[in-house]
Amino acid sequence: MNLESVFRKAEAARFLDGGSRFLQQRIQGALGSSDAGPLLRGSWLGHPVHPVLVSLPIGAWVGASVFDLAFRDHVGARRLIGLGLLATPPTLMTGWADWADRDTVQRRVGLIHAEANAIGVVAMLASYLRRRHGTDGRAVATSTAGLLAIGIGGALGGHLTYAMGAGVDEVREGPRSDSPLTSVG
Repeated sequence: MNLESVFRKAEAARFLDGGSRFLQQRIQGALGSSDAGPLLRGSWLGHPVHPVLVSLPIGAWVGASVFDLAFRDHVGARRLIGLGLLATPPTLMTGWADWADRDTVQRRVGLIHAEANAIGVVAMLASYLRRRHGTDGRAVATSTAGLLAIGIGGALGGHLTYAMGAGVDEVREGPRSDSPLTSVG
């Protein structure tokens, strides 16, 4: 089974549709007519903010693996895992705000993306908590497994954006008329 077939199976996961509609309605209702929805979706930035935010927890957790496996610095790894965990709530909030505006097939893939990432976050939290009392092989294995789950989630997120076009309709074509790039010369 290749990765493309995994993506196609995620797209075809119709069993998620009922729960997906329910969750979508709840998120849209919670965001309602407030300014929170556009803020979380990145209207102030001109494109979705979720892809920007994911770089912090992913970078911290990749760095933690480097500290664990290459440098054998388990204190530094624990701190980086903690940093990634602190960056997780705003990353999740922006992701769910984006997800609620997607079509049915995109929401299917988005739910599986979120599930893989949730497994990774829980593994990172378990590793962090275990490391508070010293680092052992289980703590390192748990964070490594968490990073693997996050990688799978990231692959699904990439498929969602680049192959399925989720959120790309929100990106402007070329520089804005008020952009400094258009007034040069």
